[in-house]
Amino acid sequence: MKTVFSSTEEQEQEIASLVSRFYESVFPKYFTESEILHFREIGVLEPNQSSVTYLATLRDAFQVMTCLQVLMSILDKHKRVMEPKSEELFQHNITLLNECGIFFPFYYDHFSSINLEANNEMQMMDIQVANQYLV
Repeated sequence: MKTVFSSTEEQEQEIASLVSRFYESVFPKYFTESEILHFREIGVLEPNQSSVTYLATLRDAFQVMTCLQVLMSILDKHKRVMEPKSEELFQHNITLLNECGIFFPFYYDHFSSINLEANNEMQMMDIQVANQYLV
């Protein structure tokens, strides 16, 4: 018999927040709006429904949060400096996400160049303000 702890509600909220951040700030830098809509339709960054791998355990939730943060960090640095180990680390985190049952069908090469058309679309998108006060 094995005892596992389930993920907390806060962890699930943080995962949802990280996924939102991917859709709102990471994907728009590299893909067009229609491609991003297609990602939503096919369930990118959502638990794989055909697999029971994602059990929402405490360990899995930490693993998913960490992987998403590492991927965002690599993509953020990618614009400035290309590190030799980045691709290996990127692929490792994708593998971990897939093992946890989170669908992420990309490779490092998908993010190799910034899409200028996507960048122009991103500038035209409505952006939520952080607060309601004008300074």
